[in-house]
Parts: sequence; C-alpha cells; structure tokens
Amino acid sequence: MSIGGALSEASVIWLLWSLDFNLAHPELVSEYPVLHEIYSYMRDLWEHYIAHYLYAGGAMIMSWVQLFAFRNQIHGPLSTMTKIVWSVGIVMYGLLLAAVAIEFPHGTLVGLVYSIVFGLVCLIMILFNRKNLPRGGLFTMGRRMVIQFYLGACILALIVIIIWIGKFGFLNRKAAGIA
Repeated sequence: MSIGGALSEASVIWLLWSLDFNLAHPELVSEYPVLHEIYSYMRDLWEHYIAHYLYAGGAMIMSWVQLFAFRNQIHGPLSTMTKIVWSVGIVMYGLLLAAVAIEFPHGTLVGLVYSIVFGLVCLIMILFNRKNLPRGGLFTMGRRMVIQFYLGACILALIVIIIWIGKFGFLNRKAAGIA
C-alpha cells in the first residue's frame, strides 16, 4: 500500500519503529552507531525538511486565501487602539515571515522571492482594484485592512531578509552558526 510519492506504508512504519527503538534500547544504539545515524537522518528529513515546508506551505496558502477572500473589503476610519493593534500585528507577522525564512534551509531565497511576489500582488490588488479610494487606499492606514496588513508585513520581512543576506549571505541560521 502506498500513501503517496516514494513513501509506502512499510517505510512509515519503519520510521515510527526506529524512533521508538532508539529510545527504548540506548545500549544497542551505542553499540551500533548506524542506528543513531538512521535516526538522525529520519529526524532531519521529517522534522527539518518535510514538516517545516508543510508548515510554511500551509501558512502561505492561508495567506493567499485570506488575501483573495478580503480583496474587496473596505473599512471605515479605524480607532486609535485598532490602528495600534493592527500595526503591532503587521510588525509581528513581518518578523515571523523573516524569522521562518531565516530558519529554513534555502529559506532566505524562498523568503526573498515570496516577500517580493506576495507584496507585489498586494500592491497590484490595491492599485488596480481601487474601490473609489485615492490610489486604492494605499496610504489610508487600514481602509484596505487585510491587503495593507500583508503588504506591510511583506515589506518588513523583505527588509529583514535583505539585511540578513547582506550580513550572512543566503545561509540559514544554523549554517550561519547562530543556532
């Protein structure tokens, strides 16, 4: 039975068994170092590559869906507290995008491209779907709340990623020695 791609039911069971086996039999793992190498390979593959990219892919899909769903939404003037909370959210999401990009192997390149593409899509949606607002509401602090949220976060993430690339190149955090 196959569950997709190159993985079969047997390989998934082997993965789960090897994790439990290594924890249950540390004496055999110390006697046969290859068991630890298998465990490390599977942990790195599943935890650091497959699981992280599934997480990042899911987050990207959610962002694109929200951008599409709220593309026509216009808000009235926002209260000061709402503007503050909204701005803090932009900063936090922008820093999260940059931090996730810096954490992943090859993530700085992916984060750079994603921030540019997603930011440009936000900008195009604002400028070409104006909703009777000057310049589509680009400088209206929250009138196009969702699109402006993602645009601001992408700009901040792009700035942080560019600074990271300027200092460490396209290395992730671990490869740069900051892990």
